Amino acid sequence: MRPVTANISDEIGEYASQKQTPLTIRQLYEFGCAKTPETRLQAARFLHRELPVRLARMAREIESLPFGLTGTSACRDIHALYIQSFLEILHSPNPECDSEEEAFTELLESVKNRHSHVVQSMALGVLELKARSGADRIGPEISEFLDRFYMSRIGIRMLIGQHIALRNPNPGWVGIINSKTSPVDVIRRAAADAEALCRMNYGEAPRVEIRGRTDLAFTYIPSHMHHMLFELIKNSFRATVETHEHTRDLPPLRIIIADGQEDIAIKVEDEGGGIPRSGMERVWTYLYTTAPPPEERSSYSGLDIDPMAGHGYGLPITRLYARYFGGDLQLISMEGYGTDAYLHLNRLGNHAEVLP
Repeated sequence: MRPVTANISDEIGEYASQKQTPLTIRQLYEFGCAKTPETRLQAARFLHRELPVRLARMAREIESLPFGLTGTSACRDIHALYIQSFLEILHSPNPECDSEEEAFTELLESVKNRHSHVVQSMALGVLELKARSGADRIGPEISEFLDRFYMSRIGIRMLIGQHIALRNPNPGWVGIINSKTSPVDVIRRAAADAEALCRMNYGEAPRVEIRGRTDLAFTYIPSHMHHMLFELIKNSFRATVETHEHTRDLPPLRIIIADGQEDIAIKVEDEGGGIPRSGMERVWTYLYTTAPPPEERSSYSGLDIDPMAGHGYGLPITRLYARYFGGDLQLISMEGYGTDAYLHLNRLGNHAEVLP
């Protein structure tokens, strides 16, 4: 880690020892519905207290990284980012009027942008460690740390994104939350993005069949749902094309939407050859991937997408997004045929965010 003065270390320690405040989608939605300057001020004051706690805990977490990760250049840079953001927010004025809230929101936007490549940077740090030490030296401690790290990051970016979006109201939206999130619409957008990527790399893509409750709408965060579905569809596209590369007609992906009392379930079913049973547990380890290394694939420049194929990050982070508000992601595979991914989303909005 880069050296930190005693005073800064004491400040980080003080805030890292405090408890985080877990929130639910329902709380965020109902609070944001007021859409008044006073509610924005209240939200800004809450973030002024809450974000230093979350950022300090992440800085402390990075300082205690296992098995040599602290020595990678990527982790040193990430650590410096979190300290910088912690200090900027901590020592900024606690908003007392609309102009101060606006200035605080601009600060949050700069923090959000500054951290936009943390996932990729940490992936490169783990790959650096893997190359230096060998995969057999990297145990479950790394996956456990990354689960905590990325779950915390999801929470921080969600709170910042929600506050920023409240200043730009749209009909049917409360910040980044949509009261009528349509799974079928999100599926179509995610499939279109995945198809563009697939055609760029392979020249073709399977078609997508959507079945079940295509008329369904519920309160959720569409950007989270898009992230999860894009990753699942992208994986299925790649597996299908590579498995049937000598077939004239690619088998379709079948996506089924089910409407339960507690959960919305979305099943992504492919005929991409499946995953061996010996590999099923490894798909959640952040290091397992069946894709070629990133440097062996074509560039994705021009697309506002970072598929992370080849880093082994897509499925673990997708599961974290699902679990963040009480859902889950499960895979059932038939080697030699295909894989079914079951994405469960809590529809009640009453499950508090999972905080490490």
